[in-house]
Amino acid sequence: MACSLANARVRVSPRIPQPVPTRFAQHLMKKITTLLLAAGITTASLAAQSSTHRQLWSDPTFVNEFLGSYGFLAGYEPPISDEEREILRNLVNTIRDNPRAAIQSLEPRTTNESSAAFDFILGNLHFQEGNLDRAERAYRNAVRKHPDFRRAHKNLGLVFVQQSTFDDAVRSLSKALELGEVDGRAYGLLGYSYLSLERHYPAEVAYRQAILMQPDIIDWKVGLARSLLQTQRYPEAIALFDTLLMEAPDRADYWKLQGNAYLGKGDSMAAAKNLEVVRRMGEADLRSLTLLGDIYMNHDSADLALDAYLAATELATAMDVQPLLRAASLLTRSGHYPEAKAMISKIRESLDLADEEALQLLTLEARIARAEGDEQAAFELLEKIVQRDVLNGDALIQLADLYADRGDMAAAITRYEQAEKIAASERDALIAHAQARVRAGQFAEALPLLRRALQLQPDANIEDYFQRVERAARAQR
Repeated sequence: MACSLANARVRVSPRIPQPVPTRFAQHLMKKITTLLLAAGITTASLAAQSSTHRQLWSDPTFVNEFLGSYGFLAGYEPPISDEEREILRNLVNTIRDNPRAAIQSLEPRTTNESSAAFDFILGNLHFQEGNLDRAERAYRNAVRKHPDFRRAHKNLGLVFVQQSTFDDAVRSLSKALELGEVDGRAYGLLGYSYLSLERHYPAEVAYRQAILMQPDIIDWKVGLARSLLQTQRYPEAIALFDTLLMEAPDRADYWKLQGNAYLGKGDSMAAAKNLEVVRRMGEADLRSLTLLGDIYMNHDSADLALDAYLAATELATAMDVQPLLRAASLLTRSGHYPEAKAMISKIRESLDLADEEALQLLTLEARIARAEGDEQAAFELLEKIVQRDVLNGDALIQLADLYADRGDMAAAITRYEQAEKIAASERDALIAHAQARVRAGQFAEALPLLRRALQLQPDANIEDYFQRVERAARAQR
């Protein structure tokens, strides 16, 4: 039995900032766009932005920079006429006190003939108001009018990240960087976009550049660690998470992701220690707990596995039954019958089961009863299951085995053949049927059953068994 790593990964999405022009021609828009650093559009963040917005536009130095600095970076920033500069001068107080009114005043003046700077400012204002579609349209217009407008390319890319359109985000952010934009946030979100597109190597390169420029931004380090995980460089990922956990030991997602790295490296007990930390923090979810149980089962610690599985059951809803049934089956098939019975009882006690799920538990109980020597109880349970579900291949095979053990081969063959007609159980039924025939000394009759099983799925052990049965059949002639 192998542990499942995909079932435990947390994406940890970075806190995506809003567009932040760093210098739009010698400080132009540098201060105003600090409003757009928030993680997302929420009532609280907008209230904070409004306060900062008013303070900013009350700063005479900023207003002078804002009105006088267009056109400083020739070729990369759009020109602005004296008339357009005067329009902006008259809008300063409105932008400060009422961004929505500023939008209403600026929109009719933003035409196909106006400076791309108007579209850019309009895009920032729309973003501040939480209207991503209009912000995108404004930024698109800005780069259409001035194709080398690198700040607009970057902000358009950041809008695409917010909208989770990552192919577009990669194109826009890459264009801004190609035009000379030097910004850790752009590199970081380019890495996030590549990671979201499962392009892990360019994601790693972008994240490393972002970390070089913004070493205090945790999201870039987490993104790099995730890239390392995806490219199976587990020791590097583990070391990076060690650093992150020193800075933030209360982050359950870091413990989980490092646990994934330990699993990838093959150190499952180190992964279990991480998951136990998450559990003590009260942050373990059903997947983490079932994975923890699986790890303990791999190390033949059924008591610890049961404890984790029972804790998972406490968190389960009706939608979560299958991983719990799998845990009960694992305990049963590995011969840990007391633990299996405890798990079955807990599932029944905690969850409302569909009829098919209830039958799965009955099938496990029949297997346990048979293994413990209570064949009558097993027989009664299996007959009950088959009466309720004629397509339950597992129950049909077990029932057939019981008939065969009793020497009633006719009844056994009938049940085996019923199970063989069910696609999901055909191969298991063929093998069980062949083994029953061999136990009865019917070697020749077992051969076509084993041959069909090998056609369905080649297997070295079954091939070896087939050859031994074939030799016995020849000797019997």
